[in-house]
Amino acid sequence: MTTKADRALKHLYKARELAKKLPNPFKDMTEEQIIAKLRETREKLWREKYAPSARH
Repeated sequence: MTTKADRALKHLYKARELAKKLPNPFKDMTEEQIIAKLRETREKLWREKYAPSARH
């Protein structure tokens, strides 16, 4: 009988294997470029998901 932890670990390993097959999105970027890209992504997600419901 498998536990929830066993199933979660199996999914984690599968996710890692799938991630290994994907190209690195930060390849050939400087540290500053990577940070800028991460900030852009974070702000975009915030605007799309949280800003519409934020109230002042």
